[in-house]
Amino acid sequence: MFKNKYLITGTVRRDGSSRFAPENQYGVFPSGSIAWRVKQESFLQDVKAITDLKIRASYGEVGNQEGIDLFQYLAQYSTGGPQIDFGNFGYPFGGAYQPGLQLAALPNPDLKWETSKMLDIGFDMSFLNRALTLTVDYWRKESEDFLLNIPVPAQTGFTTAARNVGSIRNSGIEIAIDYRKSKKDFSYGINLNLSTLNNELLSLIDDLTTLSGLQLSNDGEGLGFGGSWREYSLTRIGGPVGEFYGYKSAGIFQTQGEIDALNAAAVAKYGPGATYQSGAVPGDRKFVDINGDAQVTADDRVSLGRPIPKIFGGLNLDGAYKSFDFNVFFYGVAGNKILNYQRARLESFGGLSNISEDFYNNRWTPGKTGENRYTRVTNEDLNDNTRPSDVYAEDGGYLRLRNVQIGYSLPSHLLSKYAVTRIRLYVSAQNLFTITGYSGLDPEIGLPQQYDPAKRYGPAGSTDLRRSVGSSGVDVGNYPSSKFYTFGLNVTF
Repeated sequence: MFKNKYLITGTVRRDGSSRFAPENQYGVFPSGSIAWRVKQESFLQDVKAITDLKIRASYGEVGNQEGIDLFQYLAQYSTGGPQIDFGNFGYPFGGAYQPGLQLAALPNPDLKWETSKMLDIGFDMSFLNRALTLTVDYWRKESEDFLLNIPVPAQTGFTTAARNVGSIRNSGIEIAIDYRKSKKDFSYGINLNLSTLNNELLSLIDDLTTLSGLQLSNDGEGLGFGGSWREYSLTRIGGPVGEFYGYKSAGIFQTQGEIDALNAAAVAKYGPGATYQSGAVPGDRKFVDINGDAQVTADDRVSLGRPIPKIFGGLNLDGAYKSFDFNVFFYGVAGNKILNYQRARLESFGGLSNISEDFYNNRWTPGKTGENRYTRVTNEDLNDNTRPSDVYAEDGGYLRLRNVQIGYSLPSHLLSKYAVTRIRLYVSAQNLFTITGYSGLDPEIGLPQQYDPAKRYGPAGSTDLRRSVGSSGVDVGNYPSSKFYTFGLNVTF
């Protein structure tokens, strides 16, 4: 610090990890910051409207070794289990079992530290003798050589491999406003914070331009979704990570004539037997031929939105009047989509499973030709009506009353004869209401866990498979946030 106006700090750290080969084991990560207390300058000291002003900037690098398993740079072998285990790699020779070995994962001796470079520029201001404060920050974080298990060709004998895949940038603006006022027996405070987030994939290795299947777990089975739901995200250079990917719907086929007309165009282009949409009959969902080749194929899939919110915000209100006090906290997000897998499941009649009452009551039938949202009910869905599409990509924005609390403190003169400083009674409630357009149980779904071959999502456990970035924003029927009502007593001695 110089003259109580100019501040500068700097550090350098060197980290080592056994997750990397000896030649890549260590990384050097510097950081530093500067600040200028502008209010201390002579040209601002007499400006009464501004109580304080500080401009600051910082830059730092930090290493990350998470995202991959241990010793992925080595060729590790496994026996697959004992002789009685079905998955063992042994073989009987001469009537006797002989244990065998098999490569457990593709080794990558070139694995190295993932480096995150963080830049922050901002200022802190206060007004009205510090009753009103304003903080604004612009931040940018670039992660280079980020570590990820990515899908690899089946010819390798594996489904995924650990790689330093590329670089990602996260950036945004954070604004915090706080106002405090006190007058006689009444005081109150208002705190508002808003944050924006822009997530972008900058580059990939080996001339790749996209990453698909990021939702795969280490065994390549993803969240356990079958059929077309095995792949529902596509990450492209210039776009957000884990962007939803699927078909664009165009209502419901109402008549066979509508289907025949589209099939005729496909036959004219490709010959006898060609169809616009394989397996479609009246009552099935119609999808859009995006590339104009007269057929609906996997090449017609488009972006369905991003799972990561663009805006986060919170509003906190608190106050006190004599012996009463209160606090209210709202929280919300906007700019994201939720892929409602649970709804797709409840609109599928295949196998022994439940369907939603809404789907059953509003299903398409031959005499109900005006229905353009719900398909027919069938246990032989050759059209794959519930495939990932914009039908199940819903607005994930919401505003939630996270917490409200009202308290009352007993007057001090009633406590003077006892060894008690304060007694406060309060009542509080959490998650009282949520304003949202999302049709599921709860728009605040978080990230599913994967944990066993039968059900790859749920609570964490000792045998969890690694969660992946591509599985965020997918509603698999998570238990919704509960409402809590609390009556309490605080006693201070």
